[in-house]
Amino acid sequence: MKKIIIVLLVFVPVYSSVCQSDIKEGQKEFMYFVYSDGNRVADLSSKQQQLHIQKIGAYIQKLAKAGNLKDAQPLGMEGIKISFKKKVFSETSISKNKMTIAGYYHILANDMEEAITIAKADPRFEEDGWEIIIRPIKKVERIN
Repeated sequence: MKKIIIVLLVFVPVYSSVCQSDIKEGQKEFMYFVYSDGNRVADLSSKQQQLHIQKIGAYIQKLAKAGNLKDAQPLGMEGIKISFKKKVFSETSISKNKMTIAGYYHILANDMEEAITIAKADPRFEEDGWEIIIRPIKKVERIN
């Protein structure tokens, strides 16, 4: 597990340095939520982890060069879900062994069809156990 965290921490600046594309005319913004069936990367050997990170890095760089990437980051597998019901807060730990959000992409695309095509090119889909949820971002004036 320590190897994964170190490798991701080393690689995260690469995500940030290639991101921040400007929105071109006609493009819309989409969020991709990358779901993992458990901690998929932790189950890989050292070599497999490196290959996984190289493939994802190449995919991210390709998106950035094409002007489709605004941001992308992996997320820690631990976390807390906060709920509010009948005026009471509850906190539930996120299980590392169930389907959980492992990362996100902030994507620029012309429409949902292009966003779907971009998502299907993610190299994670070379393996089972991954899902990507695509959601359009609504722009509300005077919020941002």
